[in-house]
Amino acid sequence: MSISQPGTRTLTELVEIRRSTLKPEQIPDDARYVGLEHIESGTGTLTSELASAANLRSAKNRFETGDVLFGKLRPNLRKAAVAPFSGVCSTDILVLRPLIPGLAHLIALQLRSAAMLPTYERLVAGANLPRLSARDLSSMEVWVPDPLATERLEARAQTVSALRSAVRQLARDVDELESTLAARLSQGIRLSVS
Repeated sequence: MSISQPGTRTLTELVEIRRSTLKPEQIPDDARYVGLEHIESGTGTLTSELASAANLRSAKNRFETGDVLFGKLRPNLRKAAVAPFSGVCSTDILVLRPLIPGLAHLIALQLRSAAMLPTYERLVAGANLPRLSARDLSSMEVWVPDPLATERLEARAQTVSALRSAVRQLARDVDELESTLAARLSQGIRLSVS
């Protein structure tokens, strides 16, 4: 499938919602697990943990590298990311497989856009745990540029994603360095006092 003309398209035209689940005993210990807590709100920054460390007790959705992971629980938090690895995720995350190569980052970017908030508010169901159904998500529209612009914009969206990951790693490295320095200084203080 390809899109030759720019314009709005429903997600039904652009993605397949994957419904491949695994029971806990089917999930390898070394599989990467993504819960809602692993997708940063509004940024698409994605982390994970090993399934063995996550203590999984219920069925999980399977996803592949390049799939868009969308948090359907409290969609106003705008949790949407492109998976840079394969693994399993919470069933509160919808797995969207792009039907057109090169659209994953553009779709995720639009799904976590503040411009989508009114749509999410209109479509959610449930008072205590507001959710967006797969059917309602499929009916949502996103903008698809012409093929030349798509390639350029997808590359930029990938760069944004990579820069966010690099900034996040840099912040962790700075925190670790600061902790190490503080520990060494406190050891020196204790040694000089005694």
